[in-house]
Amino acid sequence: MRYYCCDERRREVVKLTGTLNGLDYVEVDDSGLPLDPMRQLTLFLKFLRPPPVLNQENVIIDGGERIEEVAIDWLAPATALPPGEPPDLVDELDSLDHFLVIRTKFPGDFSLYDLRLVSAPGIDTPPAGFDPLLSTLQFSFKVQCASDFDCATKTPCPKESAAVPQLDYLAKDYPSFRRLMLDRMSLLLPDRRNRNAADLGITLVELLAYVGDHLSYQQDAVATEAYIGTARRRTSLRRHARLMDYLVHEGCNARSWLRVFVNDNGVELPRGTAMLTSTPDLDDRIVPNSDAWLDALAAGAEVFEAIETNLLYQEHEELKFYTWGERECCLPKGATAATLSGHYPNLKAGDVLIFAEQRGPRTGYDEDADRTHRWAVRLSHVLLAEDPSGGLFVEPPNNNPTPVTEIQWQKEDALPFPLCLSTITDQDYGESYLDQISVAYGNVVLVDHGRTIESEKLGEVPKAVLAAAATATHVTCARPAQPVIVPRFRPRLDEKPLTHALPLQRQHLLSMPTTPTILADLEARNYSSAVQLALQSQGVQFSGAVIVQGGDGTWSVADGNSAYRLVLEAGQLQMYEQGKAAIRMTAADPRRARPEINLTGRYSGNESLWLPRADLLASDAAAEEFVAECEHDGKTYIRFGDDYHGKRPDAGTEFTADYRIGNGSSGNVGLESIVHVVSDDARLLRVSNPLPAQGGVDPETAEQIKRDVPQAFRKQERAVTPQDYADVGKAHSDVQQAAATFRWTGSWHTVFLTTDRLQGQAVDAAFEQEMLDHVEPYRMAGYDLEVDGPRYVPLELEMTVCVKPDYFRADVRAALMRIFSKGWLEDGRPAMFHPDNFTFGQPVYLSELYAAAQSVQGVASVVIDTFKRLRMHSDPIPLEQGVLTLDRLEIARLDNDPNFPERGVFRLDVGGGK
Repeated sequence: MRYYCCDERRREVVKLTGTLNGLDYVEVDDSGLPLDPMRQLTLFLKFLRPPPVLNQENVIIDGGERIEEVAIDWLAPATALPPGEPPDLVDELDSLDHFLVIRTKFPGDFSLYDLRLVSAPGIDTPPAGFDPLLSTLQFSFKVQCASDFDCATKTPCPKESAAVPQLDYLAKDYPSFRRLMLDRMSLLLPDRRNRNAADLGITLVELLAYVGDHLSYQQDAVATEAYIGTARRRTSLRRHARLMDYLVHEGCNARSWLRVFVNDNGVELPRGTAMLTSTPDLDDRIVPNSDAWLDALAAGAEVFEAIETNLLYQEHEELKFYTWGERECCLPKGATAATLSGHYPNLKAGDVLIFAEQRGPRTGYDEDADRTHRWAVRLSHVLLAEDPSGGLFVEPPNNNPTPVTEIQWQKEDALPFPLCLSTITDQDYGESYLDQISVAYGNVVLVDHGRTIESEKLGEVPKAVLAAAATATHVTCARPAQPVIVPRFRPRLDEKPLTHALPLQRQHLLSMPTTPTILADLEARNYSSAVQLALQSQGVQFSGAVIVQGGDGTWSVADGNSAYRLVLEAGQLQMYEQGKAAIRMTAADPRRARPEINLTGRYSGNESLWLPRADLLASDAAAEEFVAECEHDGKTYIRFGDDYHGKRPDAGTEFTADYRIGNGSSGNVGLESIVHVVSDDARLLRVSNPLPAQGGVDPETAEQIKRDVPQAFRKQERAVTPQDYADVGKAHSDVQQAAATFRWTGSWHTVFLTTDRLQGQAVDAAFEQEMLDHVEPYRMAGYDLEVDGPRYVPLELEMTVCVKPDYFRADVRAALMRIFSKGWLEDGRPAMFHPDNFTFGQPVYLSELYAAAQSVQGVASVVIDTFKRLRMHSDPIPLEQGVLTLDRLEIARLDNDPNFPERGVFRLDVGGGK
């Protein structure tokens, strides 16, 4: 009996250290020529040591199937071949003294043969001095014949055939699994007939059927989740959508502007300070982690937190407008500047004010105030000034100047409605003069919906375990890697829903060292040469007179065009941007929202910060990043990388999570509903939100995902044709209409993007750069891009109007001049030639001009005498046809500005009336 072994060492050991001889290998000489009579007749038998003298009786070749035994013609040492034998047979052999040449009388068949050395005929023992196991070799005469198969030795031990029971593979639920196992037991144990539910065997059967039912459900769920049309889990839908380049959003939290009341100046409101919606029987200020805090959470109060650290001043709680002695005033629609009464040195560019009507203009009562007349603005410039004649308007009058503060705010925050500042009440309410109908609220901070949870333990990454290998039923020499079960660490957050928020903090621009001189100048609000040089060394330049405002470690530097915020932190001055317009801070954009969560991993005494990502497709193998996957019920699971896309956490790593909960439309609370502040600082009294919270958006539903994802690929994200460039340009928030033109400029094509800005704003250098950045992701390679403004066509319009006898000509004339202007009407509608009423190639119809003139009360008749392009000497076609046509890049314009007559002229001749 021979063993089958994977490592045959005996030959080498006997050869190197033994004293016995043995067979090493045998080689069959085969020329490969079909007509060669000597093919496969010569064997070269290699010995471990020089062979002794052997006869033909000592060598036996047998074991064949068709030719059972091969007869030997002669044999001789390789060093002493018979005369006439070709010497080239042994030219390639090394150590000729170790070879024995055997010539057979005929070749063997295709089976394997055994070459054995025996001491004598009929005796199977090997000759003296030979190792018993190395005296036999197995070989084939056909070893050099062409073959398509691997010549490696196969394992002689086949797999054992397993007895396969007859199973019903249609069994998929608990009853069918239970019946299947009981039927099998009846076959294996026919004497066992007990079916009592309390029997241990029945209990085990039912337990296994229960587990099988769950496994069957999991198998069905895998097939269900494999297609977007049938998937039910939100994680599956999100991954299917990602394959279509569609990013499923998880909603966005709400944001609100809060007014904070304090009893001191320079009070710091730290970032992350919590504010709560109204809860009965609780104080305005709640101590953190107190019973009142727990009671508020138990009552379902919504939690908001401050986005930035703010400095608050008692004098900023309510700021009065200054009208320079005038009465019955209002801030008009579109206003971007105003004057405050008094000096406010700590009011800075970048601060937010809320303008609010706090009393009814007709009654003077607080409850009659229009709460929709509230508007948040971000200041872009603050200037301390004085009214030299202000003392003349006080009681008693004097010649003392009155301190005032000039403020300007960003154009995007322009007032959307007229704001009444002072008025005279109705006759029924005394016809008394009121001068504080509207005020400005200061100490305004931005908060967003969500409660912070710190250091929640997520558990420890389990260690990898070896897979349970099946019992070997056959021998194999393969060395497969030991199967290892990779630990699946997918922790779940305890609280829900996970907050998804927009990046709302000011952008950090740079950090620079400071000196006592610079700090002293900033505290004195002096833009000294030291401060100027320090800013210029960082590349900060101003074009106008720079004003420094603020104090207590936070200042603003602004010149009316540019504004920056300087904050003293860690002994250095940190520079931040002034901040986006207030209206942008509360705008909803859920696809830009990111999960508010960070993980801390502790491994071998070291800590590492893991950051969230929308997916791990762009993460490298060492990136310490993860994905927070939310389900429909709000539960959040953490998914780590696989050491290819993102790092797989090491076994034994302990994770803790810092995250926020609170998301979606539940945070869109009404105005004046946030009243509690959570702080230990007794200087913080209370909070209030003059404006409702907004921006909260619920996550996409499964129905919305299934509806939108199949159409995601239709979204055009490249610009190829001129219309594509026009569509991309029109998508800009500041553009009313856009047109694109391709031109060959000598070496390449240039796309000229002509933009019509809202309200007729100029296409200046800053806007050109903004548009270039906006279109760049869509621009086609090899095409240059230029941005220019429209071709304005000034109009000349002459009109003769007859007024009815009961109306004053002056009143009708004023109304007509207002209608045919570029401004706004009294009811808030744009006038006829407002820039937003016309765009590229839009014709001007004569009938619309007649209709606008006839709409004025008191107009008896209208005759338009001239209707043409300005400086066109004689062009009767527009007047005859009733329409003035324009080219594709032309826009009609009629400003009727005497300073710029080239921008259009309107002449009005009014007769009749009084």
